[in-house]
Amino acid sequence: MIFQFRKYQLLSLFLIFLSLNLKAQNYNQLSLKEALEIGLNNNKAVQISHLKNSISETKEKDLKMEKLPNIEFHTNYTQVSNLHQYQNGIFDKSMKYDAINGMYDFTLSASIPLYLGGKLKNNEKKAKINTENSKLKTQLDERELKMQIITAFLQIHHLKEQQSLIQQKMKEDSANIKETKILKQNGVVTYNEVLRTSLQLSNHKMSWTELDNDIQIAEHQLKTLLSLPDNQELHVETTELVSEQVKIPYLEDLNSQAISENENIEVSKNNIRLAEIDKKIVKGNYLPNITMGGEYWLKYPNMMFFPPEPYAYRLGMLGVTLTYPIENLYKNKYKMQEAKQHIDLANLELEEKEEQLKHEVFQAYKKYEETEQKVNIAQEAIAQAEENYRIVKTKYANKLSLITELIDADNAYLEAESNLISVKINRQLKYYQLQYIIGKL
Repeated sequence: MIFQFRKYQLLSLFLIFLSLNLKAQNYNQLSLKEALEIGLNNNKAVQISHLKNSISETKEKDLKMEKLPNIEFHTNYTQVSNLHQYQNGIFDKSMKYDAINGMYDFTLSASIPLYLGGKLKNNEKKAKINTENSKLKTQLDERELKMQIITAFLQIHHLKEQQSLIQQKMKEDSANIKETKILKQNGVVTYNEVLRTSLQLSNHKMSWTELDNDIQIAEHQLKTLLSLPDNQELHVETTELVSEQVKIPYLEDLNSQAISENENIEVSKNNIRLAEIDKKIVKGNYLPNITMGGEYWLKYPNMMFFPPEPYAYRLGMLGVTLTYPIENLYKNKYKMQEAKQHIDLANLELEEKEEQLKHEVFQAYKKYEETEQKVNIAQEAIAQAEENYRIVKTKYANKLSLITELIDADNAYLEAESNLISVKINRQLKYYQLQYIIGKL
């Protein structure tokens, strides 16, 4: 019995440890895909956008309720005094007439709009378009968040690659220091050269420390984007980023994709539709309003006769009311002019956004092409810097060059390697930026 209890206890502890370990893996080796999922679920800005979208949908449903009848129930009780009539002026004696002192009524009334110049129908259309705009805004907010997360990932990847490069150089510095000390013991070099190689290692250690702090800051920024708690440990996995060999469509195809997918363009098109609907609503001011309504009541006393009779009575009424605001014939003139101007404005804003979007696509496309060229140049520079370092190192080993020349050659080689890392990461960033602009991210 005790053995079975121990067995289940150990199994429970193992399961708890496994779950904690899996949770830690989810955050200690966070992939880009996982980060995007967490961000879309946790990010406060995206949650706000979703809530605003829900509010727009609720408002759209609320406007549909305007077509339903308005129903009202009314009741009251009144105590009435006797009537005093002054036949010879208010300063003379009055004549008293007995009145029915208690009065009450129960009234049920209903009305329904039959036609309001198209306002109800057009307001519903506006609410539907506003909901579409809200959805487009939510979609744009989600894409912006994705771009921010990807940028943070690439920044961390860049910093880690640079740190790995510095780590490798620190190992080479340590080897160089050992060799220089041996040469110093043999009297081949001076103590100054030992100091210079040690200084090189110190500079690289300082760079490594700065990069380590920058990585922590970048990962904390990513944690903020994902709305994770401050005490949550987070480290990213940067091995699954976009392939270096990516085929980009022609510029004309990119422009077509961008215009068809861009949320701001769609919102501008919807704004034109909204302006046109507003014009119809303003035009509806020239049309009559037709309402059907009715009442059914129970009242006491019967005031339909004179003199009133002390009896309760029931009565119902049903009819159609037509109203026509004549003042709108002259008051609506400038409202119509303003509505037309809003349509012109919405059309111009659409054209402006399309032109700006085409420029952004062109800029992103050229910048991506530029990174392709820079990668090739950086690769050539590395080959040149590596050969230069090999030659100077051979000369230094044969005491045909100074330690300063070797350090300069080493720094040039390090700079070339660092530049290649930077341009490769930048190429990936430009690729994602291009995908974001054309609406594919």
